[in-house]
Order: sequence, then C-alpha cells, then structure tokens
Amino acid sequence: MTTLQKQYYKWILTKNYNALRKGVKGSSTTFLNIVIELKKCCNHSFLTKPMEFEQRPPPEEHIQQLIRGSGKLVLLDKLLVRLRETGHRVLIFSQMVRMLDILAEYLQIRRFPFQRLDGGIKGELRKQALDHFNAEGSQDFCFLLSTRAGGLGINLATADTVIIFDSDWNPQNDLQAQARAHRIGQKNQVNIYRLVTRNSVEEEIVERAKMLDHLVIQRMDTTGRTVLDKKASSTAAPFNKEELTAILKFGAEELFKDEEDGDDEPTCDIDEILRRAETRDEGPAMVGDELLSAFKVASFAAFEEEEVAP
Repeated sequence: MTTLQKQYYKWILTKNYNALRKGVKGSSTTFLNIVIELKKCCNHSFLTKPMEFEQRPPPEEHIQQLIRGSGKLVLLDKLLVRLRETGHRVLIFSQMVRMLDILAEYLQIRRFPFQRLDGGIKGELRKQALDHFNAEGSQDFCFLLSTRAGGLGINLATADTVIIFDSDWNPQNDLQAQARAHRIGQKNQVNIYRLVTRNSVEEEIVERAKMLDHLVIQRMDTTGRTVLDKKASSTAAPFNKEELTAILKFGAEELFKDEEDGDDEPTCDIDEILRRAETRDEGPAMVGDELLSAFKVASFAAFEEEEVAP
C-alpha cells in the first residue's frame, strides 16, 4: 500500500471501531460492508475518497497522482511498460467499474491503445470492441474487462497475458475470466498475474479462496464455462460472521504499528518481482485441469513502500 492507502485503510477501521469491537456478536451485513470498503481501498485510494481538482493538472502530474494512489498501480505501470516493449497483449480484469474508470484514465494518459467491456456496454458496441481487439494487425495493447462481464461468451485468444487487478470472492469467476485468453486458436503460453495487497483483507480473502480452487476446478467442464454442480448459489453470502471477523482482523495490527515514512512514490524493481513471482503448481491432473494446462500463474503481494510495491 502507498502512504495514502494506509491512511484511508486506518480511517475505515477507526470509524467502524464500535461495530468491529463486537466481534462475532456483531452484524454480518455491517462486517461485509466494511470488508468491501477495505477492498476498494486496496485497489486505489481514489475509490475511498475521489481526488477533487479546482483545475485539472497537466497529464504528467495527474498520472503521478493516479499511480501514488495505489500500490497495485505502481507495479502495473512498470509491468505494462515491460509487456508492451516485448510485444505482449494484455487483458486486465477488475470487479469494480469505478476501478476500470481509473485504469482507463491511466491508459489514456500513457497512450496505450485499449478497449473496454463491462456490464454497461452491450450489443453492437460490445461486438465492435471485441472485433477491434481481435482484428488481424490490431494495435490495441490492453482490454479492460469487468470480471463477470468478461466471463460470458467472449473469445479473446489474441491476448497472451491476463492481469487480475482484484480477485473475486468466488474463484470460479476468476477462472472463467482467465479462460477468455485461452480459446481455440491460442498458440502461446498464457501468463496470469494476480495483484494482492499484503497485510490486508484482500490477502486473507485470496488465501481462503485458494482452498476452494481445486474444488471449483473439479466441478468445471473443460470449456471453463459450466460449473457441473448447479446447486451452488451465486448470490450466497461469501463468508459467515466468524470468517468475516477473521478477515477484518488480518493485517490490522501490523498496519497500526507501521510508521508512515513520508509521501514518496514507492520504488519497484519489476525484474526482481518477476524473479520472485510464485508460480503455482496445480498438482496432479484433475477433471477440468485442461483449462489451466497452458496457464502460468503468478501471485504478487503488495509490499510496503520501503520494500517493493505493491
């Protein structure tokens, strides 16, 4: 997290102190709302408090404000520059439409050609965006997608890199999104990068979701589109009260102990991060493993500012 994110994260916890101190006697709905607010903060500080301008700053100043508002964006900025230099094409997934707005603003300032698809883009506009990205000789570098809208009947096999900016509660939705880049005609290895903020609710949620990964894969057909067990409800609460309490506690003590060392932009050595990236081993082949056979998955934790960010 950047300094601004840490300040807002602490503020969210502090303003909800009375609700949090009730522990398992508290309200599940209240706890879930707090988790959602903290997840927004993990993505970008502007999702907690939008930046207000009397006069819009010049592009070079504004992009620094965007990047300093998110440890993830610090890493993403370096990663995208490297991927563009080496001829890759990228799908970026987020659950939050407002986060897609911020990413679109960033890509525009960086002059990275891109397309976008979320739940509000339908019909002919949706088809035009897909056709433009997939066209032979297309100059589009990125495709921004909402996780759930991007998991429905979309073929983007012309991309070879997937970046999951924030993880879904349900690993099934992330798996379906990842499958967009692995369709008939994909000849390249598909690399997947999942961005996770260290010592935050997000890290704990992802760890809990990992425990569901193999179960979900076993219940999924080889297209990645159909979960074989139809009884699972997509609207069910993602966690019970005890789990929400544990998630909210995770990383809070370390955060309040942390010293904030000014307002400098976090440093980031992309080569070192890529070397240290954890490549997941899915273990013995199971039903549905064909979906992941060409995927190389790396999870990146968001480090503190004095280390590597995010």
